[in-house]
Amino acid sequence: MIKNLLFGTGPLTSHFLVAMRVFMGLIFIKHGSGFFNPADMQEFADWLRTDLHFPMPLLMAYLRTGAELFGGIFLIVGLLTRFSAFLIMVTMLVACFAVDKGDIFGDGEMTFGYSIVMLTILLAGPGKLSLDHLISSKFLNKSLPE
Repeated sequence: MIKNLLFGTGPLTSHFLVAMRVFMGLIFIKHGSGFFNPADMQEFADWLRTDLHFPMPLLMAYLRTGAELFGGIFLIVGLLTRFSAFLIMVTMLVACFAVDKGDIFGDGEMTFGYSIVMLTILLAGPGKLSLDHLISSKFLNKSLPE
C-alpha cells in the first residue's frame, strides 16, 4: 500500500474524485443558496444591470445562481456530473473575465481556479462512487471510465 502510494504509477483518483466533487459541491451550494430568495436575486440582478450592463439581468442572475446551486447538488451525488461541471465552469469563467477582467493572478484567481477544478472534474468524470456510474452500469449495461 505505502509502496504504491509513494512509488506507484497508477492513478489514485477514485476516492479523490469523490472528495473533490463533494467539497466543490458544498462550496457551490453555498454560493447558490440565494436562488429561492427573491430579494437576493433582485439585488444581484440590479448589480448585473448597473455595474456590468448585462442584458436580461434577472434571468442571468437566476441562471448563474441556479447553475451553482443545482450543479453543486448534482456534483455531490455524482449525477449529470460532467454537465454540471461544465455549467459551473462556464459560470466561473464569465465571472473571471466579465467581473474580474481576466485578472487570473489577482482578483480573478479564485474564479479561475474554480473553473480549472471544474474542468478537471469534467475531464475525469464522476468516478465509480457516483449516481452516473450506477445508472450507467445498471441501466445502460456499460461502465463509465473511472
